[in-house]
Amino acid sequence: MRHITLSLLLLSSTIAFSQDTDYLHYVKTHCDNLIEHGRDNYGSVSNNLIASVIDTRDMSVPKANVPPTEGTRAHDRAVGGSNFYHDVETIKLFLALSELTGEGQYQTVVESYARDFLKYCQNPATGLLAWGEHLYYNFYADSVMVGDLENPRDDIYHEFLAETPPWEFLWDIDTAAVRKAISGVRYHFRSPTTQTFLFNRHARWQKVDKHDYRGLAQYQDGGQPWIKHSGLQCYSFSFLYSKTEKSLWKKWAEGAGSLYWKYRNPETNLTVSCIDDPRDVARYASLSQTSLLCYYWLKSAQQHPEFNYLRERAEVMLKSVEKYSWNSEESSYYSLLHLNGKALNEDLIPVIFTGYGGSDVIQFGRVAAYFYLVTQDPAYKEMVNKVADMLLKTDWPDDFVVNSLASALQFSLDAHEILEDDRLLQSAQNYASIAIEKLWSGHLFIRQPNDTYYEAKLETNNLVAGLLRLHLTESNQANHGSLTEWSF
Repeated sequence: MRHITLSLLLLSSTIAFSQDTDYLHYVKTHCDNLIEHGRDNYGSVSNNLIASVIDTRDMSVPKANVPPTEGTRAHDRAVGGSNFYHDVETIKLFLALSELTGEGQYQTVVESYARDFLKYCQNPATGLLAWGEHLYYNFYADSVMVGDLENPRDDIYHEFLAETPPWEFLWDIDTAAVRKAISGVRYHFRSPTTQTFLFNRHARWQKVDKHDYRGLAQYQDGGQPWIKHSGLQCYSFSFLYSKTEKSLWKKWAEGAGSLYWKYRNPETNLTVSCIDDPRDVARYASLSQTSLLCYYWLKSAQQHPEFNYLRERAEVMLKSVEKYSWNSEESSYYSLLHLNGKALNEDLIPVIFTGYGGSDVIQFGRVAAYFYLVTQDPAYKEMVNKVADMLLKTDWPDDFVVNSLASALQFSLDAHEILEDDRLLQSAQNYASIAIEKLWSGHLFIRQPNDTYYEAKLETNNLVAGLLRLHLTESNQANHGSLTEWSF
């Protein structure tokens, strides 16, 4: 595969983009077109939901048959409709843009989006929301569904995506709905093993039907209580406790937050990636998976002082998995570890993963950056430095999906603020140039080079938020308002 070298990027960005490097122009144009063309004017019911997939050739919301990008399962997208979880970054982007420009329509749009999401996508029986890995609202069918109209599925499961749920924003929109939604997360847990807080990553959206937690292949529901889901559940319950002070939610937050801590090796503080799942990717420790758990623990601890011990656990476990994963000879990280700290094999985490659904080292770098922001512990600064050095030495590939570019741009800005290294700002500018050259359709940013579709699931609006953040950095407003929040 031919790669774009850093030196060539510097030259090409000077030539190709000198005529228009106004990042705010691209941000506003993209967001304005989402507002104009993305809302639900299809089917028999119109509402303020925003489409997750748009065909940039005619700015329509396609009904079906949009090919997936590399690593994406065709049925786990919101073709023909809207998945609010895909728009976690969209919400933050619109709120920041409204704050920056003083143009209130961006805030109004996402607030209307949230109200209609809670109106049309919350199940009245379970309280669970039709969002995340599998569920979405289809504009043409005017209903919640899985798969597109040409290929619908019956397995209507609630499952979190690995991004912080926007509970605070939704709480301000409809407190009762959010209380019910988080309460419904308990339907992921199986009685009578609830006291162990083992869970199934799936819960039926439309009815209470508790599945086995085990992840073995012979269990048809494929429980797989993944480590990242445990962290997301802990965060959700800790949020609800911070709002209500009810002991019930403290119990659930503590139970979810203790699960993988109990499964760790106390000598190394390493833990498995998925309980009772026989696959290598599950039964060994992973820097990528463990860092997500630690990240959600830290964010849970920030919800209420009574959860400060979760911060302590998060710091112990993150430092441990980073130490054992680091290969000093290769200046890189091992992918998987035995719980005694030995590498499972010689496989290293890629610096850049160019599709969807895999892990690269940039995700860990963003977690380390957030830990440094919160704690000011120089150990995390050194972790950021290691990842930054790896990224600066890596050429950008011609073939990529937008989420990988978004992560590289955002991490470069994280690292620049921490390390004050101008090479990282230059790197961020180069990634922005690639985005504009390769992914700008004239109306919206698309999924990959030579494509025609915008797709929110692929973190497109994380890229756009990065462009807005770069605009603020270059105009000496890096600490302006909402975009000082680095979390994801």
